Amino acid sequence: MRQHLWRTIFNLVVLAVAAHSIALGMAFLFFPLRTLGLVRWEYTGQVFWPSQAGLFLLILGATYAAAIRLRALVWLVIGSKAGAFIFLLVSALWIDAPQIVALLACGDGLMGLAVALAFWRLRRAERSR
Repeated sequence: MRQHLWRTIFNLVVLAVAAHSIALGMAFLFFPLRTLGLVRWEYTGQVFWPSQAGLFLLILGATYAAAIRLRALVWLVIGSKAGAFIFLLVSALWIDAPQIVALLACGDGLMGLAVALAFWRLRRAERSR
């Protein structure tokens, strides 16, 4: 029973994280300047770079969803969210990113923690069968 509960929670958390990355990826791919404008990021460069980031987010989102079936990919989800947290926080605090990016960093960090916690609880439930 507990194993089923934690598998369901884990699946939902991973799907939510994947859906977030896919939605953000689509926004950056199809509406890069508007998406950057939502966080008040004044961008005057080529649209290629934020669009490319959108494509990478789509790929990551699909990979995150695959982590439900391929457990080895869970570490990619956790690692990429930890990396995003560090990168975004450093960018907001010490580089030229808008301050709202620090809040976005916390969102990525919390998503990574949620996946890690759900995965840990699922593995614990599976071992205690």
